Parts: sequence; C-alpha cells; structure tokens
Amino acid sequence: MTTQIKLCGFKNIEDIIFASSLDIDYLGMIFVQDMPRTIDIKTAIRAVSICKDNDIKSVGVFLNQSVEDISSVINKVDLDIIQLHGNENIDDYTIFNKDIINTIHASENIQSQLSKINLNKHMHLIDATDNQMRGGSGITFDWNILKDLNCEKLFIAGGLKPDNILDLLRRYTPRCVDVSSGIERKVGYKDHKIMSDFVETIRTYYEK
Repeated sequence: MTTQIKLCGFKNIEDIIFASSLDIDYLGMIFVQDMPRTIDIKTAIRAVSICKDNDIKSVGVFLNQSVEDISSVINKVDLDIIQLHGNENIDDYTIFNKDIINTIHASENIQSQLSKINLNKHMHLIDATDNQMRGGSGITFDWNILKDLNCEKLFIAGGLKPDNILDLLRRYTPRCVDVSSGIERKVGYKDHKIMSDFVETIRTYYEK
C-alpha cells in the first residue's frame, strides 16, 4: 500500500496551481469564516476546476457549521469531499451525497473513540488537538497512540513536514498524510519548495 497525500489550507491561486502540478491526491480548502487560511468562494471555484483537470480530489473543511451553511458553499463550489473538523454528527451531513472525512482529535482515549466508529463507512482523520487553531497548528501528537490502530484506514495530520514524515512512514502506513502549516512560509501562504520536498520525500520512499 502507498500512502496518499493531502495538502491543505490553500487560499491563494498561485499556490493552488503549483500544488496541482505535484503528485498529490487531495487538496484542502478552509471554509470556516475569519480563519487565517479561509478561502474566498471565487478562488475556491477556480481551485475545484484546477483539481478536476489534474485528477485531484477537492476537499472543503468545515468546523461545527450547520447543514445550511455548508449547503450554501456546496451550491457554488462543487467539492468532491466534505471534511468535518469539529464535533459534528456525521449522519446530519450525508444528505449532500459527498464523501466525508471525519476528524478525530488525538488523545489518550483514541481507541475508545475509534471503537464507536465504522472505519469502513467514511474516511477518518486523526489530528493534533489545539483549541485555538483546531488544525493547522503545526503541533505533532504522540504517534505512540497509533500503534494498536488500523492506520491503513486513517488519515494522519498534525505537525507533519519534510523532515519528520519519514519517521512516521517507517513506523506506520497511513491511508493518507495531511499537511498544512508544515508546507507554509507564513500562515496561509505556501512555500513551493517545501511543498515539493514533502511530496517528493513520500513518493521516493515508496519507490525504494
């Protein structure tokens, strides 16, 4: 199995165009209002078109937003996947007939949380817990909590970057790795070299 790659937190079209030239599987955009990485609708529409042209799945990230709020975005932006990053009830959002990524915030009781979830029904992301940023914080969680989990069914995020991604991949084989702050030069602005290095490091690892 080869781990997939999701790059997230895009709001600038130049960064989106560059990301689409890389060998990635998912491109994420934040639709939570007043966040440092919030994308505007016009740019998001262009981003989805670019993703479709490059066989990349577009992901919209939402945080404890109502069905109505998300519907108002989806009616304009033809996202492939909805990512729920708060404490939402997934069943409330299946009406969109979109694939869903459900976020689980890493903690010592992760096994208890996962025991209540059908890992085959939706996609599930484990991310570091940060009450202020709620993702994209650059914080790494203790990967030891993954040792008894079926990582091949999980997206893993939290403080990933080119110089630690191999440490994770040598221990586990996640379904997908997800990065935002680890490929930035400042919040909301991607560093194209770091993006390229991150993707190349992963792809080269699996070619060996």
